[in-house]
Amino acid sequence: MRMIDYILMNKNTPVLEFTYDIEAHRAVKIVDIFDLRYAPPGAVDVSGTVNKKSFNQWWRGRAIPASRNQINRVLDSLRLDSTLVLAEESFGLSLSDRYWINNPHESQRWSDINFFDNDFSDDLGLVTLGQSSSYQPDFMSPNSTLGGNLRKKWTIINGERVLLKSGSELFRQEIQNEVIATALYRRLLDDDEYVPYYFVKQSNRTYSACPNMLNDDEELIPAYDIIQGKKKPNFQNDYQFLVSSYRDLGLENIEESLCKMFTCDYILANQDRHWRNFGVIRNVETLEYTRIAPIFDSGGCMWFDAESLRIPSDFDYVAKPFGVSGMSPSRQLRLFCEYEWFNPEKLTGFADEAIAILSRNENIPEHRLDSIKKHLDTNVHDVCEYAYHCRKSGE
Repeated sequence: MRMIDYILMNKNTPVLEFTYDIEAHRAVKIVDIFDLRYAPPGAVDVSGTVNKKSFNQWWRGRAIPASRNQINRVLDSLRLDSTLVLAEESFGLSLSDRYWINNPHESQRWSDINFFDNDFSDDLGLVTLGQSSSYQPDFMSPNSTLGGNLRKKWTIINGERVLLKSGSELFRQEIQNEVIATALYRRLLDDDEYVPYYFVKQSNRTYSACPNMLNDDEELIPAYDIIQGKKKPNFQNDYQFLVSSYRDLGLENIEESLCKMFTCDYILANQDRHWRNFGVIRNVETLEYTRIAPIFDSGGCMWFDAESLRIPSDFDYVAKPFGVSGMSPSRQLRLFCEYEWFNPEKLTGFADEAIAILSRNENIPEHRLDSIKKHLDTNVHDVCEYAYHCRKSGE
């Protein structure tokens, strides 16, 4: 075994010291805890501390997941045994938060190595996105800790950190879906309530792209990390538990914000709004929870993974995240009743706009476009009817 001591940092604040097994890619001992307040919420266990098990669970989640499309081919090409090697080589740095690991014997400074302020090589991003690159790319990249199953990469365009995402093998429809979701959000929501996606072309391929949602000294904390260390009371369902957990953080307009996101998810038939796919924003210096995160990552919608869309069952899906294994979309919609923000007139022509965007994908046949438009129109009608009912019953 090869052991090394690291200090987990939150920007410039030491959080804890741990002993790490380089060969097994895991912590074997929590040596000392300096300040739990600055620890990643996802690494804190139900007792309110960080132990070896909770830390390793958080650390494994920091690496590129094994479920990433063609990640084994990437590992083989780089001659690596685990995606955790990439996280180790890049100090565990990310563009979603300010956590990193520092070797006290070869100490680094946040200001010198973080990816928010310092440029980074595009080599590893090219590899993980499936583009060509040098044989041995520079691992010092935020793409070493980028989650999700789709091929993607962080890159720098005109000085701005931009996330490029591809699509799955069947139709690569998620690329257009992100832009269609943005079109919906522009109609219904304020600009600061969603992350805008647009098209970028590189190496003769089209990707969806979005800017980093974080401002200075901010971190994204997934909803899962907020609730994982708490016990849900028997009298609360999952939605009520989430609302109360957010309220405990001092956040405001919680029910309306969640209503906006999940109403849009219903319209889009989003089947991928899992617990790590939405969250809250915290200031890493003051530790104040400042806002609910803008809506992001909506590409897993509009029946993207259904092959034919010719029979009614092709349009069935399970809506996440509430319930033991999710629930039907209509049942999920009934969890929400805050509709003062909703203006049905703004949805006029949305299905036509969506199909115009989706038509840019040459992989999608005409009959599929027709079916998607029909069901989008149905979803819009359902939401308008339900919102009207909620507003009338609230008068």
